[in-house]
Amino acid sequence: MESTTFNRTKTTDFFYKLCYVVYFCGLPNFWLEELKLSKRFVRLYDKFTMINNSLICFLVLFELGSFFTQTNLEENQKSNLILYAISHPMLCIFRLMLSRLQDKVKLVMYNLTVGLKSVHNDPEVERQMLATTYMYLFALVSSCLLSMFMYAAEAILDVIRYDVTFTTIVTAYPDVQDKSDLANVVRALCFIIWWIFLSRICSVYSLVISLTTCLSHQYKNLQSYFISLNDIFEREDLSQAEKEEQYEIGFKIGIKLHSDTLRCTQQTQTVCRGVFSGQIIFNICLLVVLMAQMANSERTLVNLFAAVFTASAVLFSTGFYMWNAGDVTVEASHLGTAIYFSGWYNCRGQNSVRLRKLIVITMSQAQRPVVLKGLGYIDLSYQSYITIVKSSYSVFSVLF
Repeated sequence: MESTTFNRTKTTDFFYKLCYVVYFCGLPNFWLEELKLSKRFVRLYDKFTMINNSLICFLVLFELGSFFTQTNLEENQKSNLILYAISHPMLCIFRLMLSRLQDKVKLVMYNLTVGLKSVHNDPEVERQMLATTYMYLFALVSSCLLSMFMYAAEAILDVIRYDVTFTTIVTAYPDVQDKSDLANVVRALCFIIWWIFLSRICSVYSLVISLTTCLSHQYKNLQSYFISLNDIFEREDLSQAEKEEQYEIGFKIGIKLHSDTLRCTQQTQTVCRGVFSGQIIFNICLLVVLMAQMANSERTLVNLFAAVFTASAVLFSTGFYMWNAGDVTVEASHLGTAIYFSGWYNCRGQNSVRLRKLIVITMSQAQRPVVLKGLGYIDLSYQSYITIVKSSYSVFSVLF
């Protein structure tokens, strides 16, 4: 999308800051305009990002190679190896999928932050949206960071108690028992790249969660718009005919806003489909591995915290996706009620007859379920989230 001008709101300010952070975490610029950075800096940083992305891909391959080179692993290290071998390639694909859809993400972001709010932007709905988004992002980032810190703390305690090497992730080289200087340098570099990798994943999650949260509140904003049409009939400076004319014009604008919102919902589904689907598979696989790890590893407080915080990060990320998608369905289902209370009953005569037909058609359209899906057929909702979590335990029970 080319650079354009638009009215600045708290929503656009938030998404600009989000895109700013996401860009520095290694994703493309998803904002509607160029970020306020010098061209020279952008050129150099883009090259730096490409180098880091290459190192991340190399790290993932380096981890997979450890299946063939590491033969002296302890039980806990074997569990971590399987955990990372499953999760890291999938998470790396999330970033690639979202980066390839840069233009489509920009279009969705423009529609949600500017296009759909150009006619009506309820300040209270906007405040609720921002508060919910900040809460979700804080919980997600905190759980991811705590998980990483606990794995690092576990490795440090093993060094202190058992005089072993500082091993957080198992790679093809060095051997877990190799205490040479070169081996320690390689481990340190892998640990740093791992943190860079985490910043990419947090960015993907933050962007998708923010978009879906904004989408669910757009349906709230649309409800607010239709209810606000009733205020036309409370004006004393207009005749009844003028009120009815303004109401009809406003109602038709609301129909267009609803149509644009449904189109934006489909665009969001297109942009996030791969991440939604991958997250469902990722959630089930990771929870099964984590439960197996807790059942087979040494039961220390640090090990327990590491597994719990990792499970929390997985559950939070999946939950925020599915809860927000469930909110979209719920808020869209309330739109018909808002249309009913928009004020059509204040119209008289032939205008009332004509508008009632328009109201019925619009309400019937609003009553059609709006559902985001994962894997092509799984409805993303509160109930589906519970089912997925339960299925993870069922798979664990069958296998172990």
